[in-house]
Amino acid sequence: MAPKLSFDNIGEFSATRANELFESHKKYLEWRKSEWASRGPEALKKRVEARAATHKTWRQMKGFDLARHEMNHPGNKPFVIGMGVMSVLYMWTFLGQSKSYRESSEYWSKYQLKNH
Repeated sequence: MAPKLSFDNIGEFSATRANELFESHKKYLEWRKSEWASRGPEALKKRVEARAATHKTWRQMKGFDLARHEMNHPGNKPFVIGMGVMSVLYMWTFLGQSKSYRESSEYWSKYQLKNH
């Protein structure tokens, strides 16, 4: 069954209403003209140059910026958390070693004590 169309709630079509509609259509057409002006090969070249001047892609990043960018990806979060936990654990273990433990350690006594 098709819905019944009713034009009872449109209201009076006066000169002010016609002017309002005309102005809204004029705004829409101005917006469309600006959209049309931003198309084409010349406009594309302008947009690409503007974006290149204000935006860095991951290929242009180096060092800490690139690392921070990669850490923020959802797929990398578990690896970032794991690396953080393991780094803290290794640092805690290393700093917790006493001098007597190092002297009795086979590794430290063989390689590191020669330098100290």
